[in-house]
Amino acid sequence: MTCTLKGWSPEVPCLRQCSFNYLENGYYTNSQEKYLQGKTVRVRCHDGYSLHNNQNTMTCTEKGWYPPPICVRVGLPCGLPPSIQNGVVRHKKDSYQYGEKVTYTCNKGFRIYGFASIRCLGGKWSRTPKCISTDCFNLPSFDDAVFIGQMKKSYRSGEQVAFKCRPYYQLNGSNTIQCVKSKWIGRPVCKDVSCVNPPRVENAVIRNDRPRYLNGERVRYECIGTYHILGDVDVTCLNGTWTKPPQCKEACEISEEMMEKYNIQLKWTTSKKLYSKTQDRIEFICKSGYHPVTPDHTFRTACQEGKVVYPHCEQNTG
Repeated sequence: MTCTLKGWSPEVPCLRQCSFNYLENGYYTNSQEKYLQGKTVRVRCHDGYSLHNNQNTMTCTEKGWYPPPICVRVGLPCGLPPSIQNGVVRHKKDSYQYGEKVTYTCNKGFRIYGFASIRCLGGKWSRTPKCISTDCFNLPSFDDAVFIGQMKKSYRSGEQVAFKCRPYYQLNGSNTIQCVKSKWIGRPVCKDVSCVNPPRVENAVIRNDRPRYLNGERVRYECIGTYHILGDVDVTCLNGTWTKPPQCKEACEISEEMMEKYNIQLKWTTSKKLYSKTQDRIEFICKSGYHPVTPDHTFRTACQEGKVVYPHCEQNTG
């Protein structure tokens, strides 16, 4: 400080003195100790009380203590939190102040039902949660799949069980479901790959026809009378669809009468009659003493669904 014509500069500050000799609803001493403005002291209120705004210190200000040395009621403390079945409290203490929280955790195989944390509400605790089993019960059933394995009363969370598809069905994806916190997750997807009603083929019969066939099964066709099979005699059930069926085509009858009419005979046989299947090759030649009238290629023909185009020969002259 400096002595000037107007006095000390800066002016000598006057600081407030505060005495701490009483604390309403709290602990204090009868000492006459004084605290200068700006000093802070720590105080302790009775259980269930606190300084304003839950503070635990007072500061000496120009107007006195702030907050005032009065402990106001904030709620009674709580004792030990309630025990719950299959669960524990973390960081357990002997006593908890109003507003304090504790959190429960469940034992393995159980999960919290409700709020995990509870609060001290003035001598009593808010509602406690429960620890409920995370096991799954009652395996689900499926129309198109059956369970594989040994049936149990319950299954732990995380455990998987397997299914297989029923006859006529084929698995499309995973065959397992999983227990997740008391709920079964997933389902086996089984696709119907069976076949019904094999294709009908004109002039053919199916031996041992059935109403339904497994994937991969076959049916065999037999042509009736003089008809013959053209194509694969079997059709196969593949993923619910039949493969292409055969056809039954009429055979060609090569008769002596027709060969006499056109003055021809069979090239490779002396038979007077021949049955030939559709698309079978047939070769003719002129009878002895006769010559071709139609082109050479007509002597090499084929049976076409019961019909044959015959070549033509005429008798030699001279």
